[in-house]
Amino acid sequence: MSPGYRKIIGVFSVAGMVLVFLFQRVDVAAWFGMGGSHLSHFLVNRTIRFLLNDALAIALIYALFVERKYLVFAVYVQVTGLVVFLLPYFILKVYFPFYNGPLISFLHRLVLNPTLLMLLIPAFYYQKYKAPTEEK
Repeated sequence: MSPGYRKIIGVFSVAGMVLVFLFQRVDVAAWFGMGGSHLSHFLVNRTIRFLLNDALAIALIYALFVERKYLVFAVYVQVTGLVVFLLPYFILKVYFPFYNGPLISFLHRLVLNPTLLMLLIPAFYYQKYKAPTEEK
């Protein structure tokens, strides 16, 4: 892949994450006519934001490293985050709506920001450029 194409993907992904952050209060579920209750709008909007942020973070990882193994691992991390963070976050928000403790705060940060995938960037960088090579 050419360096120019990599830069375009990188800029697009960073700009996309900034736009997702800036327009986080937009009710996307209402645009698509999904659900009528506040709860269904909440669930749809948070899911869309989670998937958009993580997809853009995966695009950034692809632009930085251009290796299939890193891309596949990042997708596995995203799917794991969907199950391990997004579902418990929704369960706490739906069944314990008045709970506002530290657990929900940490889950909120992990769900709404691509934190987990952004932590992969330094790890992949270390693995690719800094890790000592094995002698065969």
